[in-house]
Amino acid sequence: MSAAFLPVQGSLPSRAHPVFPFRLFNRVQSACFPHAYHTNDNLVVSAPTGSGKTAVLEVAICKLALGHNGPFKIVYQAPTKSLCSERARDWSTKFSSLGLRCAELTGDTTQAELKRVAEATIIITTPEKWDSITRKWEDHRKLVQLVKLFLIDEVHFLKDIRGATLEAVVSRMKTIGENIRFIALSATIPNSDDIAKWLGRNHTHQEVPALQETFGEDVRPVKLQKAVYGYDCNGNDYVFDKYLDSKLPAVIARHCTQKKPILVFCFTRKSCENTARKLADYASTSLESPWPTPAGTPNQRIPLINRELQELVRFGVAFHHAGLDSEDRQAIEANFLAGNIGVICSTSTLAVGINLPCHTVIVKGTVGFADDALKEYSDLEVMQMLGRAGRPQFGNEALAVIMTRAGNKQRYERMVSGQEVIESTLHLNLIEHLNSEISLHTVTNLRQAQAWLGGTFLNVRIRRNAAHYKLAGSLGNVTLEQICERDVNQLREAKLIRITRTDQFGETFWSTEYGRAMSKYMVQFPTMRRMLTIKRGAGLEEIITILSQATEFNDFRFKSQERAIFKDLNKNPVILFPVKEPVNETWQKMSLMVQSYLGNIDFPDSGDAAKLRMHLVKERSTVMDKMARLIRALVDCKAADKDSVGMFNSLELLRAVMAGA
Repeated sequence: MSAAFLPVQGSLPSRAHPVFPFRLFNRVQSACFPHAYHTNDNLVVSAPTGSGKTAVLEVAICKLALGHNGPFKIVYQAPTKSLCSERARDWSTKFSSLGLRCAELTGDTTQAELKRVAEATIIITTPEKWDSITRKWEDHRKLVQLVKLFLIDEVHFLKDIRGATLEAVVSRMKTIGENIRFIALSATIPNSDDIAKWLGRNHTHQEVPALQETFGEDVRPVKLQKAVYGYDCNGNDYVFDKYLDSKLPAVIARHCTQKKPILVFCFTRKSCENTARKLADYASTSLESPWPTPAGTPNQRIPLINRELQELVRFGVAFHHAGLDSEDRQAIEANFLAGNIGVICSTSTLAVGINLPCHTVIVKGTVGFADDALKEYSDLEVMQMLGRAGRPQFGNEALAVIMTRAGNKQRYERMVSGQEVIESTLHLNLIEHLNSEISLHTVTNLRQAQAWLGGTFLNVRIRRNAAHYKLAGSLGNVTLEQICERDVNQLREAKLIRITRTDQFGETFWSTEYGRAMSKYMVQFPTMRRMLTIKRGAGLEEIITILSQATEFNDFRFKSQERAIFKDLNKNPVILFPVKEPVNETWQKMSLMVQSYLGNIDFPDSGDAAKLRMHLVKERSTVMDKMARLIRALVDCKAADKDSVGMFNSLELLRAVMAGA
């Protein structure tokens, strides 16, 4: 065995051995071990999925646990709840031998949850949740100062729109933490050096980049072949999905010649079922099935409740989604693992939370539902789907195929080859994050605001690719310092902060009650400005109307078939404040949706409306969660105004929302 592979027993104290269920660290782990265990410096590791880089985090945890005196906390951040749950299950067992307790923090913050976090050593959470905790926790500085190790999984998530929260949280930890060590893991990306520059070497040498290890595809234990197909089709996403069904058999015939298990990801439940039928038809007319079938013969029966599914599995094909009976889902998963089912057509939810390894993954179409609208998958979602391909039990090679529109082909080719540069998204909601830092008092003057902004990933990238951020004003290109000054002035003009002037320290920033409410309830800046126009003594109609115009609801636009439903809803006598104009705008839809919820009005379930009912019920639930948060912010603002009537009406509305009418 090559000397490059370090032995676990010879490298770590005996107390740490149970954490690692293998004798030798692999190539990635061995190369990173000296940085992770023999230094306290920050570290960035860029390596393909499946290369074992999570063990680098575990080595760093062992170093801290075995060598630190006194209380400490470790924060692990991943972008999805499913990744957090997976890590919590694994680490709760692994680190029990070292006496380290894990707490998963991803749901609503209750007192019981806060108590678990206070008692735990390893806090496993999402960026949004940690952002919320550090915004709201009264003693957040004491908590943060106990954090000695901050672990960031999937740091390439920075380029996602939600990545701005990760960036703001890490920058906050760098500002108010005491000597925190950061370790970041990334998929293969071309600019991991920018992440190293952002994190800095350590607390005292921020100007020096973090330690860095970068690995290519050659470190994968199973080599993953990748193919991206782009198709021209003028129809909408549903038409395009059917078009891809017609192309899928040819893709399988071209690539899947070894009778090994296949996962096909589809964007809706209906699409899963249609695709499964198409593939069963293909198998029934083929001389030999290109995938495994029950015991090698179509006559072998797998007992299932769903009759259509029962028919499809005869040909080694099944569909899998949340609408299936749980017994059927479990039977499909078990028979897929046993080799009796060769193809599962599933929604993207199967990519997370359920460990179903396979040889081939096909992403059939690259759009999915997010926030109740069809959107292009995030890179993280696509990589999670592709990550299901390639497990050692299926040989030393695997296959991942993406089928998308021709216009997206190059983008996905860059992504799967690790050539897509990671950019910041912090500039898209910079003013909200700046307000939060002022509210937390981590930023108290313009100099500190500029220093905070200078410590962001945005600052690193804007110096290398300013054109991407389109930061231009009436006088041409503007600097980050000017943008910072502009946002401070906008916050002051909106009465979200106040500025006092002293001879000794110059100007000092103070968050107002309005600014604290904006930060505490994560309200967007345009929404907060609109909220503050609500008059003293406002009644329910004005409150509902103005809050329905919140920027948070911009993605809930009318779908063409919905207008008729909401026009009828507007005529319902239970609606207290019917819309007086034609019902065409998003805010009108939100107002009627809120009132229908308060009035306990069901959406119609007959004719064409029945198809939309489930979607509208789910959408209304999301809307009411957001509305409750906005009303809470309004209650705080009305309390600050000493507006007893406005506060009473806001509280009445909140009570009704929380009680479900």
